[in-house]
Amino acid sequence: MYAFEVDGDFTFYKFRDFDGTKSLADGHLRWFWETMRQAGQLPVIFYDGTVEGFIDFQNLVFREDQHFFFGFKDQQPAGLFWLNGFTSKSCFVHLAIMPGFHGKGTLLMGRGVLRHLLSVTDVAGGYIFDCIKGLIPVTNPLACRMAERSGFKKAGILPQAAYLAAEDKSVDAAIFCAVRNKEGEMPETENFKQGE
Repeated sequence: MYAFEVDGDFTFYKFRDFDGTKSLADGHLRWFWETMRQAGQLPVIFYDGTVEGFIDFQNLVFREDQHFFFGFKDQQPAGLFWLNGFTSKSCFVHLAIMPGFHGKGTLLMGRGVLRHLLSVTDVAGGYIFDCIKGLIPVTNPLACRMAERSGFKKAGILPQAAYLAAEDKSVDAAIFCAVRNKEGEMPETENFKQGE
């Protein structure tokens, strides 16, 4: 079972291990889905409208080109993230925080996930990722601020790059990147220095 911990006593479990076995039960998927649904988060997390019901969510989690991690604290759903869009040494990350863990929990999980992704190595000791990217609709300024406070840098704006299904329109999206420095460490931002 592949799992890792981040500051604040959050533990993330990879849903499907590298050998294909599941680390969590289907019931965990339903638990996270219901938590997001009851909080009204679904149109924000899955803003493109491709995930409208539990079966859509389940199908997304089971796709081989998507790698889902589910985070818990005190045996409660705390957050989830998934990786896709893999290229050599880089990927896209999508992060969602469960109700009750916004604020400080968001920062702890965001920073912790980013640090983990940029420090994880393969069996030969080489870093798996040099660059982690994120795409956030500019209509979600809170998520954009949290990305920057978590250690991402805004690389620019992509015009009309995010489709908002609820509004049936495309909006500009901010592209964020985080890269390791030459010594293999996380880039040190002012927020990291201050420990915010």
